[in-house]
Amino acid sequence: MVRVTATAFQKQFGKWAERAIKEPVAIEKHGRETHYLVSAERYAFMRSLERRSFGAEGISDELLELIERAEYGK
Repeated sequence: MVRVTATAFQKQFGKWAERAIKEPVAIEKHGRETHYLVSAERYAFMRSLERRSFGAEGISDELLELIERAEYGK
């Protein structure tokens, strides 16, 4: 991943937008990453992963019970 200061990013947006097609661009302000620029394709992929995951609140009581009774490696 490439890193760029917020000031450089503002001055050369086109350059960094092109770079983001190949790899994520971390934008730094005061020495810490504050934003990321990614291609639309990568963003769509990340969103698809997000939709496939779910939190514990999405698990049924029956599945929770099966998980609690499961033994590792058996």
